[in-house]
Amino acid sequence: MRWARETSGLDVDIAAKRIGTALEQLQDWEEGYSYPTVKQLRKLGKAYMRPIGLFFLPELPEEPERIKDFRTMPDVLQEEMSPALRFEIRLAVERREEALEIASDIGEETRVPGYSIDLTDNAEQVARKIRDMLEITTDMQLSWRTKWDAFNSWRSALEKLGVLVFQTGVYRNLIVLPKEARGFSVSDQPFPVIVVNGKDHATAKCFTLIHEYTHILLHDGGLCDLHNPFTVRSEIDRAEVFCNAVAGSVLVPKEYLLDCDVVRNHGSDPVWNDEEIGQLARTFWVSWEVILRRLLIFNQTNRDFYQHWRADRNDMFPGSDGPEDEGEVRIPTHIRVIVRNGKLFPRIVLRALREKYLTTFEASEILRADPHRLIDIENAVY
Repeated sequence: MRWARETSGLDVDIAAKRIGTALEQLQDWEEGYSYPTVKQLRKLGKAYMRPIGLFFLPELPEEPERIKDFRTMPDVLQEEMSPALRFEIRLAVERREEALEIASDIGEETRVPGYSIDLTDNAEQVARKIRDMLEITTDMQLSWRTKWDAFNSWRSALEKLGVLVFQTGVYRNLIVLPKEARGFSVSDQPFPVIVVNGKDHATAKCFTLIHEYTHILLHDGGLCDLHNPFTVRSEIDRAEVFCNAVAGSVLVPKEYLLDCDVVRNHGSDPVWNDEEIGQLARTFWVSWEVILRRLLIFNQTNRDFYQHWRADRNDMFPGSDGPEDEGEVRIPTHIRVIVRNGKLFPRIVLRALREKYLTTFEASEILRADPHRLIDIENAVY
């Protein structure tokens, strides 16, 4: 019980309040002086986001290694992960293991990229290779009408390469806030995992996808944030600056950017106004920050303007992302499953169901959807 509480990131007094019991009572349970009832165990499992069967195991299960490569908001240091983030990491590892096991059972082809990189590579060249791998052309990018088109297109392209792409969600009122983590990845092959924050802006999610995929190709981790490109103190900083540079180049190719009317008509003035930056950001469906970094790299602005702009601007993703910003919006179950899990993971599960490697109950448990909703999910993913 102590292990379950501590690995869920809860202090004993907070856990006691969530369970609805006295602090001394919980401490007695953890010391073995007394024992909870089955009803109280269910409350423990709910508070710790663990199945009740965990408390009956003869030995402690292995806890996934702390994920190191998660992106945070700028200038926010998070020494301890929240219970919500711990849960999302466990869930990502569990879903990958389920995908591996099911794929082995049904003979699903798994892909391992024959391309790897290191920090000495040229970021622009790496970006061109990644775009080729993802098969995203500039014409395709120009055809996207919304930021959701952009995010779903980048996500689908990664899934075609065998990457499981998940989003964080709401579980028992626990939410991973973007200021804690914008995303993280599991680089093990096959079926590497990218998890983006479901509460983040769609444009931020696009950047996180490519940033984390660069980490996967590096086979390397590290605290991931929007590092100041002028501050590199360690190997971790080097990796973050490199991943940011690659992601920016993938999302905003040099030739495409410099050929935009806004850039060609701007002239040599290093100062850019919000209308110009916003128009470029909407063209590529990225943040204003990414646009300015790319302009800085190609000497279309200068370091003074960039740093002053960055210091004055808190919101790098201006504008609402939609009605969900105003509160919770009810969406159909099959859409929620796809938003949370992407399409690759449900396809693997549903193929196993069709080929009778899984029962309807097992498939519904894995996808966290009622059995009668499975047909809707199948129609949506194929």
